[in-house]
Amino acid sequence: MSRAAEQMPPRDTGRELARLVRAALLEFLCRSFGNDHPLPALLAAEAGHDGDGSGLPWAIQRDLALRAWPPRDGALGRLIEDLELDLPQALLLALAGEVESSHAVNLALAELQAPTHNPRPTVHLCVAMLRELFGAEAMSASRLRDSALLRRGVIDLEGDGPLPLRQLKMHPSLWSALRGEADGWDGCRAIDGGADEQLPAALREQLPRVAALLGAGTARGVVLRGHAGSGRALLARALGDALGLRALAVPDAVWEGDPALRVACRYAGWLPVLRPKVGPGESWRGGGAEVGVPVVLLLGRDGAVDAQDFLELSLPLPDQGERRRLWQRWLGDGELADEAASAALLSGPAIARVAAGALLQARKQGRPVGRDDIAQARRELSAGALRLLAQPIERRIDADALVVPDTVREALDAVISRVRQRDSVWHGLGATLAATRTPGVRALFVGESGTGKTLAASYVATALGAPLYRVDIAAVMNKYIGESEKNLAALLDHAAASDAALLFDEADSLFGRRSDGKEVGERYANMLTNFLLSRIETHPGLVMLTSNSRERIDAAFNRRLDLVVEFPLPRFAERLRLWQSHFGERAPDAEICRQLASHCDLSGGQIRNVVLHAASASTVGGPIPAAAVLAALRKEYDKLGRALPARLEKLGD
Repeated sequence: MSRAAEQMPPRDTGRELARLVRAALLEFLCRSFGNDHPLPALLAAEAGHDGDGSGLPWAIQRDLALRAWPPRDGALGRLIEDLELDLPQALLLALAGEVESSHAVNLALAELQAPTHNPRPTVHLCVAMLRELFGAEAMSASRLRDSALLRRGVIDLEGDGPLPLRQLKMHPSLWSALRGEADGWDGCRAIDGGADEQLPAALREQLPRVAALLGAGTARGVVLRGHAGSGRALLARALGDALGLRALAVPDAVWEGDPALRVACRYAGWLPVLRPKVGPGESWRGGGAEVGVPVVLLLGRDGAVDAQDFLELSLPLPDQGERRRLWQRWLGDGELADEAASAALLSGPAIARVAAGALLQARKQGRPVGRDDIAQARRELSAGALRLLAQPIERRIDADALVVPDTVREALDAVISRVRQRDSVWHGLGATLAATRTPGVRALFVGESGTGKTLAASYVATALGAPLYRVDIAAVMNKYIGESEKNLAALLDHAAASDAALLFDEADSLFGRRSDGKEVGERYANMLTNFLLSRIETHPGLVMLTSNSRERIDAAFNRRLDLVVEFPLPRFAERLRLWQSHFGERAPDAEICRQLASHCDLSGGQIRNVVLHAASASTVGGPIPAAAVLAALRKEYDKLGRALPARLEKLGD
């Protein structure tokens, strides 16, 4: 480097180039229109003269810049070095950038390109100006077209006319990023917040190794697999910190439609974090993976990546000990934290959200946080996404509201116990079980309509403090091939994110026996069943299915069930308790309840209908008259197409 260059090093490459562009335009305007034209004065005023050489004649400024070329500082310096740009090409870059922000530069271009009204510099003008200021060998239309600036997407050629009339266009945000003036990109957001301690310890231990591979260029990117809220964005931010890059969440449409963003990521120090929408059987094609910095993809369980040199990490859930410590951080060291850690299989970020929501709710009412607060916060955690594909069941069913035989209650309590131990039950068991470990619990409730299957699902969810959603088959199923699988995958991912319990009512429609597949529709139905069976088997949450007959469920799924609960029609003892439980304080004479239990072979759902009809037909308050009960009974038996039992014709007499 020459002594003159050492004495005048560039203080800021972007600033120096911006001023040099104005000096070049000022010189070219004077040569084109004479010194009396008013625009040169405007350009000179905008450029300013503060002792940095900008007030010197053009030839001296140019020669000083050439002696110090290329610059080494900042994002622009790295870009110039990577693309091996000479000073004329760098001035093209700066001109295309400054026209997006400078009024004086726009006025100068308008004057130079009159009478046409091109808002940006044309190829013809750029070539003419650079030849005038640097010599005939400085630039040509073909050299500009083939320059690295255009090949790498830093600048685009706008228009479809002849090459000399096409215009140089640069994304305004890219120029700001190259000048170090931009913190982000339109439509994107920086990923901030969250504590690394919310990530499982096993994952934190892998972080330095993954960052080293990405930093060395051994891997071009990393796929982080997990459900929404599992901490993927938090891990992406931690990777960015380890690499000295700022994690930037980039929507798919912006990434695919804005090639300039990829350039900005490389030189502004951003780590692009994408969430491609790839479903079962689909793949991400790797658009823009050549960006020059690592690319982070946040994916769910499904979808593939059709790009080379990508690492894959699956985000595990924190183990029970880690979950307990996270709950204790919010709730203190007590029984409530221990219970929440065993009942809810949630990620670290999800625990933080639920705990914060529960504490806020309790503080609003001026009391300590309780189980109901945590249950409510868990429902709010899952509400937005799951409501699109399932219907929330918000009934609270305690033990005294569920009237079932003792054998059924014991089976339901076994389901609850299995869910609470789903993460710890594997400890100390053999290698064969460890090889097939899955934390999910799958239960089938079998029985005729009205025997309490759906009510039992609410009872289980209430005991666990878990949100319960009935799967909306109509919303899930789609006539287009592949869409139903996407919906089911999204449903299970969202349920896993909040550890919501899923209820597949009348499960025969999705889990029914597969056919021989001779017709196209049958083959597609079989494919859907196969997909659902494989996903349910590895789903980490509680899935409950109801069916009128166990025989209607596909045999392959029967083998995957953890528990099957048979719901028989109620016998005398259960029917008596059902009548008494439904009547409540308005129960008629005890003898009438015994007669009803003895002679009405109705299910719990049918008993509910009778009591509601009788109550609505009688005066509010006081016992429900036997006549009203008898009239309601006749209506219910008429619905069934059966005659009222003769012994009830004189009910209450």
